[in-house]
Amino acid sequence: MKLGVCTSLDNAGVLARLGYDYIETGLSAVAAMPEEEFCHAAESLTGSGLRCEAMNGMLPGDLSVVGGAADLARAESYLSTAFARAEQLGAQVIVFGSGGSRRVPKGFSWARAWRQLRDYLTLADRLAGEHGLRIAIEPLRREECNILNRVGEAVELAALLDLPHVGVLGDTYHMHCEGEPLTALADAGDLLWHVHIACPEGRTYPKHGDPADRRGEYAEMFAVLKTAGYQGRVSIEAGCEHFEEDAKAGFALLKERM
Repeated sequence: MKLGVCTSLDNAGVLARLGYDYIETGLSAVAAMPEEEFCHAAESLTGSGLRCEAMNGMLPGDLSVVGGAADLARAESYLSTAFARAEQLGAQVIVFGSGGSRRVPKGFSWARAWRQLRDYLTLADRLAGEHGLRIAIEPLRREECNILNRVGEAVELAALLDLPHVGVLGDTYHMHCEGEPLTALADAGDLLWHVHIACPEGRTYPKHGDPADRRGEYAEMFAVLKTAGYQGRVSIEAGCEHFEEDAKAGFALLKERM
């Protein structure tokens, strides 16, 4: 398994120095960069020795794919540009969280919302295939989105759609909030394409002796993933006060628990 961190591309050099395998950054933020800024960021990333193997923040907040304001034509135009940049940075997995973009508006038909998710993911699957990318549906806690809240739900959707470039992400923070056991990661089987991790208390970087570590959750997660034959990436997605210090502590702990 590989370890990475969700952060700005500016931090790639720090992560490389600490021993991380890759960096994960926001797709919508990269897509919004002026061309000169993007080229500079890509050059700096190459110089760091890391690749941006995963990207989250798939959609900008003002681009809806569910509800009356859903705009599939705009989504196609945006993804065509965004995926081209993702490919250039070396990305392999694109995380579809984007809670605001997929939230079901009050009073909107839930049947129609599920069909809109199908249509969007079918479009994204085609475009992802053109750029050598895979999409991982990220379940989000109910406070952030009112649809697709559990890994099991994302697995059901991905399995029913049966699209070659659409799988599932498991985020231990959202799983904790939803009361979903870590065994759900194993239940996802070969549809589990990416993992996010954080200490659920405060959604902070994992550290030796933090509440999740005392409960044995990090060791349990890696044991579940190993038993399931998972060989992919695990990214820290959390807030921090001192980036390098927290990233160093997180790397040491996760390597040990792995």
